Amino acid sequence: MSVDLLGDNTPRATPAVLTVSQLNARVRELLEDEFGEVLVEGEISSWRTYPSGHSYFDLKDAASRVSAVMFSGRRRFLRFEPEAGMRVMIRCRVTLYEKDGRFQVSALSMEPLGEGALEVAFRQLHERLEREGLFEPGRKKEIPDRPRRVALVTSREGAALQDMLRVFKERAPIVELVIVHTQVQGEGAASSIAAAIQKADANLAKIERPVDLIITGRGGGSREDLWAFNEEEVVRAIARCRTPLISAVGHEVDTSLSDLAADESLHTPTAAAERAARGWQDVARDLSSLAHDARRAVETRIAFLEARFSRLLREPAFRRPEAPLESLAQRLDALYERMSREAGYQQEMRWAHLAGIVPRLRMLSPKEKIVVSISRLEDNLKRLRTAHGLFLNSRAGVLKNAAGRLELVSPLAVLARGYSLAYKEPDGVLIKKAEDVKGNESVRIRLSEGGLRCRVEEVIPGGEGP
Repeated sequence: MSVDLLGDNTPRATPAVLTVSQLNARVRELLEDEFGEVLVEGEISSWRTYPSGHSYFDLKDAASRVSAVMFSGRRRFLRFEPEAGMRVMIRCRVTLYEKDGRFQVSALSMEPLGEGALEVAFRQLHERLEREGLFEPGRKKEIPDRPRRVALVTSREGAALQDMLRVFKERAPIVELVIVHTQVQGEGAASSIAAAIQKADANLAKIERPVDLIITGRGGGSREDLWAFNEEEVVRAIARCRTPLISAVGHEVDTSLSDLAADESLHTPTAAAERAARGWQDVARDLSSLAHDARRAVETRIAFLEARFSRLLREPAFRRPEAPLESLAQRLDALYERMSREAGYQQEMRWAHLAGIVPRLRMLSPKEKIVVSISRLEDNLKRLRTAHGLFLNSRAGVLKNAAGRLELVSPLAVLARGYSLAYKEPDGVLIKKAEDVKGNESVRIRLSEGGLRCRVEEVIPGGEGP
C-alpha cells in the first residue's frame, strides 16, 4: 500500500523509476518521432566552429531562441560561411543532447533568406580575398603584345575552344597554341581548372618550353554553370600564376572572381583570342603598309632615274664622248711641263742653300772645341793632384798630434811607469779592492810588458800597508 506524503491516501499505481539517462533517451525518442524533419527560420547568433569541423549556434527570433548544431559532414556542402546576424532557413531534426539534457535542433541544410547562397558565398569570398590583396592592380602582369606561344585552358569539347582556334587561325596563324583540357562545370571542376592552370604555368616550362600567355575560360551559361570560376581554389591558382593570364568566362553582366584575380579579363573567349592576336594584326598591317610604301618609293625612284637618263642622253658628252678626253690629255701635258720646270727651280735653290751652309759648318767644327777642352782638363788634373797632396799632409799632422795626446792618457803609459792591473781568475774581473778576492784565490797581474799568474796568500784590508 502506498501512502501519499502530501496527505492524499487514495490508492494509485506505483510509477516506474527511471534513471536520468533513461529519461533523456525517452524524451529524445519522443521528440524525434514527433517532429521528424522540420523547416525553421530565424537569425543566427553565437556561431562557433570547432577544430572537429562541427559548428554550434543559436537560432532566435524576437521572442525566443533554440540551440542548434551543424556537423561537419553537413557543413561542407554549404556554399557560404554562416555569420552571426544572418537570417537563414534550416532543414533540421528536433532532438535532445542526452548528456546535458539540452533541447536542440540538428541542422541538415541551410539557406540564407534575402540573398541566395551563391550571392552570399560570392560576397564573402570576394571580401576575404580582397583583404588579402589578390585583386590589387599593382600585382597584375602586363599582357604581351605579340605572344609566340599561348596556352588555352578550357574544355576540348566546348564551343569556346573552337571560337578561339578560329580567331587565331584567321588573325595570327604564327602563334603556337597549346590546348590544356579541363573540366569547366560540375563536381570537381574547380580542382580541374586549378590543376590545368598550374600545368600551363609551370609544368609546360619543365617538359617543353614556357608559354607567353594563358587564356582560361568557357562559353556562357547559368550562374551555377559558371560557378567553378568563383571557387577559391581557382582564384588562388590564377593569383599564383607567374605567366600573364587572361580570364574569359562567357558572361556579359556579372564579373567572376577569376576575372578580378586575372591580369586582364574579357567577356568571351573570342574577345580574349582577339586581344592576344591584336599585336600580330598590327604587325601584319604595318608590314602591308611598309610593302605599299616601299613599292611607291621604288616606282618614284625609277621614274626619277628614267627622266635623268633621258636628260643625260641629250648632253654633248654622249653625242661626242671623246671630246672631254682630248681636253684632259692636253691639260695633263701642260701640267707635266709646269711640274718639270718647278722641280728644276727647286733643285737649284737647294744647291745654292747647301753651298752657303758649308763654310759655317767648318767654323763650327767640334775638333777645335775638343782640343781646347782636353787642354783645360789636363790643367785641372794637375791642380787637383797638388791640392790632394797638401790635404793628405795636413791630415797626417793632425792624426799624429791626436795619437800623441791619446798616448798620454793611455793606461799602457801608466803601466810603463811601474803600475800594474790585477784580474780575478778565471772570469777576468778587474780587482779594485782587496776585499774583492779571498785567500788562496788565483789572480792574473798585467805589467807594462807581460804578466803574472799568482795565488793570494793573504788579504790585507784597505788602509793597511804591505
